[in-house]
Amino acid sequence: MPGMQPVPPRAPRTRLGIVVPAASESVFHAALTLLQGVAARWVRYDDEGEIEPVVRAVLQDVDAVFFAGPMPLDRCRALLPEDLPVAAARQGPIDLALALLRAREQGLALAPASVDTFDEHVVEELARELGLPVRALRALPYAPGQDVEEIVRFHLETRRRHQTHYAVTGRSRVYARLLESMDVPVFRAVPTVASIRSAMNEVVLRAVSARHSNLRFAAAVYRLLEDSGLYEAGVEQVNTLRMFFDAAEFGEAWVEPRGDQSVLVFAHKGLLEEITNSWTAVPLLEEARTRLGVRMAVGFGVGESVRDSVRHAEMAVRRAMAEGGDAGYLMTEDGLVIGPIGVAADPLRYTYKADDRADDRGLRELARQAGLGVSTLSRLADLERRLAGAGASAEEIGQALRVSVPSGRRIIRVLRENGLALPIGLAQPAKRGRPKNLYRLDINRRLNGSAEQSGTRPHPGS
Repeated sequence: MPGMQPVPPRAPRTRLGIVVPAASESVFHAALTLLQGVAARWVRYDDEGEIEPVVRAVLQDVDAVFFAGPMPLDRCRALLPEDLPVAAARQGPIDLALALLRAREQGLALAPASVDTFDEHVVEELARELGLPVRALRALPYAPGQDVEEIVRFHLETRRRHQTHYAVTGRSRVYARLLESMDVPVFRAVPTVASIRSAMNEVVLRAVSARHSNLRFAAAVYRLLEDSGLYEAGVEQVNTLRMFFDAAEFGEAWVEPRGDQSVLVFAHKGLLEEITNSWTAVPLLEEARTRLGVRMAVGFGVGESVRDSVRHAEMAVRRAMAEGGDAGYLMTEDGLVIGPIGVAADPLRYTYKADDRADDRGLRELARQAGLGVSTLSRLADLERRLAGAGASAEEIGQALRVSVPSGRRIIRVLRENGLALPIGLAQPAKRGRPKNLYRLDINRRLNGSAEQSGTRPHPGS
């Protein structure tokens, strides 16, 4: 109709799976109210044994998953795809302080008391702030696989030995059991609406970022290196092109020959990132050499437009050619350069004997627990061996993995949270600048321990 303005298309809503005990659902509903662009998929459970099947049922219908706490997340780690953004509500000092306030409102002395789920340092710091002895609040920190009965026994034993005035728990099932078993009040500690909303917002932003990133344009240029005669070059190009059309991994990509003895592959970034194993391998490079007897240089490019992605791929292939070929490089619009990719002796990696499937499972399980890709954790394990106990900064680790500085810092943060990297000191740059934190990686010990439990030992790659 005249005078009416066209309605702009709405951005797709992020489908967020929210895994919560039914008894705590209301506080998570309140946290969700101010988040825009989110379509909630509520995954409720009454008993902890129900968590895995109900989560499995929704995984194909969500862009990200948010868990009510670390326990349901740990129960589901084996189910979660590596590239799915996930987060969990964490119990912080304010949540414990509110539980203690409820005890005070009932006329109870603040100490002694028993507390589960919270980290020990959180409990001790709050005790000091309240002017209490450090051990006045007895704590049992959360640990993966912790049994409900184990936590209940902790509270009962602490009550018997220290005459505690009340108990605080972060677990709904423990709360129900303690109400039946204890002769003193029991208080539930639930994350505040503000802290839940903050964590929800973070995982939604990661999902949106991943969606936008994966849908960006990407291109690959494979260029033959041999200076063949006209006829031989034509045959080589036809055979090479046929190899690309026959390759299953390029089934969803656009493949076309170019006049400079090269093949252009065009796809979205998510597809190329998947078939290159997060930019750590070059598909078809080895096959072209062994099956067709040709050598190639490869360039990958990512950009905001088709033209930009092809331009970056051409810059990257020139870089690969300048270094002799048989390798690939990636260049992006923000200046990131990764390479050489696919050189046998150069990339960081960690390999096991092909028949040691238990070792491979250990690597994958540790990667799931840490929330990192298997290839990333493999290369970090190899980097740890090369460092031989020496410390490295987040920037140095990022450079070794050929990722950006922010990505290196994010990886260090994840490693620290999972006990796979330990801070060991500071390094002052030779020039002016802030000191850099140094970390010692602690991955191989965990992998070796996993292998010993299964009766096998890992075999590091060269």
